[in-house]
Amino acid sequence: MDDMCKARNADLAFAILTIAVGALFFFEARKLPASRFDPLGAGAFPMAIAGLLTMMGVVALVMTLAGKRIGAAETSLIVGVNQTDQMAPPRPWLAVFSFLAVATYTAVLQIWPGNYMWATAALLAALGIAMSPRDPRSAGIALTIAVTGAAFLDYVFGTLLRLSMP
Repeated sequence: MDDMCKARNADLAFAILTIAVGALFFFEARKLPASRFDPLGAGAFPMAIAGLLTMMGVVALVMTLAGKRIGAAETSLIVGVNQTDQMAPPRPWLAVFSFLAVATYTAVLQIWPGNYMWATAALLAALGIAMSPRDPRSAGIALTIAVTGAAFLDYVFGTLLRLSMP
C-alpha cells in the first residue's frame, strides 16, 4: 500500500469517526433534562457543538472522496524556519497521545475533584512537551507556558467569573 492510499484511508477513517462521535454526542445531549430557567434546554449548546462536529466530519468525508487531503496543508504557517521549506513530517501518534491525554484529564477531573489548576497544568505540560523538540530548553518553555496558562485559566474562571471549578 503506497503512502497516498494510506493517507486517504486515514482521512476517511478520521472523517467517519468524527461523524460518529458528533452523532453520538448529539443524541446523548438530547437526553439531558429540561430546565425551568432555560427556554432552550440544557442540551441546546452540546447539541449545537455536536451538530457542528458532525457537519465538519461530513465536509471532511466529501473532501476525501473528492480526492483532497484533509490532514495536510499546501502551505506552511511558518515559512523559512531553519532555512528549509519542507513540511514537518506527519505524526499520527501525537494525535492519539493528545486524545488520550485529554480523555485522561477529563477522567481525572471527574474522579479526583482536586485542584483544577494543577491538573490543567499537567495536561498543558504533557501536550507542550509532546509537540516540541526533545531538549531541556523546549521542555522548560512548555512547563512555563503550562503553569502560567493554568494559573491564568484558574484565575479567570475561579475569580473573575466566579465559577466553581472541579
